[in-house]
Amino acid sequence: MSSRREIREAAIQFLYCNDLEEGAPADEASDAFWELLLESDFSKLTKASVKSVLHLNQGRQKRYAKLIDKTPELESFISADPDAKKLGRALSAIIKSENKWQALIDSMNRIYKPQNEEVQTDLSDVLQDIYVLNDTLTDQRKAWTSLLADHPHLKIKSESVTASIDALQRVSDRIHMVKNPTLFPEHSDVAHLVSTAEKMQSMRSSVDEKVTLVISNKEKIDTAINSVVDNYVPERINPVDRAILRLGAAEILFDNQLPVPVSINEAIEISQKFASSDSSKFINGILDKIAKSITTT
Repeated sequence: MSSRREIREAAIQFLYCNDLEEGAPADEASDAFWELLLESDFSKLTKASVKSVLHLNQGRQKRYAKLIDKTPELESFISADPDAKKLGRALSAIIKSENKWQALIDSMNRIYKPQNEEVQTDLSDVLQDIYVLNDTLTDQRKAWTSLLADHPHLKIKSESVTASIDALQRVSDRIHMVKNPTLFPEHSDVAHLVSTAEKMQSMRSSVDEKVTLVISNKEKIDTAINSVVDNYVPERINPVDRAILRLGAAEILFDNQLPVPVSINEAIEISQKFASSDSSKFINGILDKIAKSITTT
């Protein structure tokens, strides 16, 4: 779990960036910001996911080989049946996707360097392509099963191919867990992925909550700051100081769960980290006045 300090610092960074973008809608800037902020965690999750996919593919190879070995004979039976054209196209689509899968795995093996701390963009792209293709194959296998039901006379002849297709789908189900580890928190195959994914999601949710608190109440926050600062104009204040001030004021005014002294103290400490000692004194004075104005009303 991320600490309260980490969450508040991330929220301030977001608010600062949002101001530089002249108040662009937060949801439009969100993905790019989080990709940058959580770059290290994204890298860890990507590398762990790639490692899992490659591990699962080792058991997949034999099943793929069986499918490729048994398919030509079945295709000859299907092509001889004029009523089974759709079934033939469904099988061809599966084989085409399976071959594409092998090409993607080859690319992944070439790009993946376990010793590198940074994750190459190409590796992330290949992983996403694997996920998309995995979903496509799942749909194609379902279509095969549905169409085969309309041709019971081919059921026995297709048993070995269908068995291979079903076996490959079981691997696809595990790849789906790698893609969405938090949906399977108790499964041993993805336990090592869940903690990183949950930390990232928790961090983003908590920071988004802070950011929304500020953005949705920005007018009221600036009014409160203006009430204790002569001739207050937001643009005249350093953007970092402004972000810290707005978050601190938002917490004092609208967050009943965070004690006011804690909010002020952490705002001061963060300003000392991101700004200067003069900034911390300035922020301390304003937030203290806002807090006192609430207690006297």
